Amino acid sequence: MNSFKTFITNGNYQIRILLGALFAAIVADGIITRYLVNHGLAREGNPFLEYWAVEDKLLSIKILGGFLAVFALWNIYRRKPIVSVIIASVFLLSYIGIICWNVLIVM
Repeated sequence: MNSFKTFITNGNYQIRILLGALFAAIVADGIITRYLVNHGLAREGNPFLEYWAVEDKLLSIKILGGFLAVFALWNIYRRKPIVSVIIASVFLLSYIGIICWNVLIVM
């Protein structure tokens, strides 16, 4: 627990790296998903994004959503840093799992 507190109190550097990695994972998920859907290897699981997965709009939506998520987590970090780091870490791990799942489909 002490190392986690050190991670939080070490300034904004760690949260910037965490949020940057989260944004990169969101965009990577969009790129991989679009590739898989366009080549008929998979389909979009989110019914709201299913229509845009075959068009160029999916990546734009992912980028916009990534910016909104990072901005919201940054605002949370200014008030409650531990909560923001935990939420960002959980979402990052989730997106890493989704990316691994999508890459395994290609193999």
